[in-house]
Amino acid sequence: MKLFTTQIKAIDPKDGKLKTYAGQYVPGLSFEDAEMYCQQNGLGYCKVTGEFVEEIYDIDFDKVILN
Repeated sequence: MKLFTTQIKAIDPKDGKLKTYAGQYVPGLSFEDAEMYCQQNGLGYCKVTGEFVEEIYDIDFDKVILN
């Protein structure tokens, strides 16, 4: 099963403006399946935006020791 990314729109409590935020990852066999998962699991406010491929971490390469 694949993971898909989502986004949500919400009002920022600090400035009162509508903003777009990253949502949670949702499972699915396809894009349409991920959208159906959102609708059936109380996540209808999430918009499926794409397939999750890889997470990139901020690495401090000055501290990495290579052999």
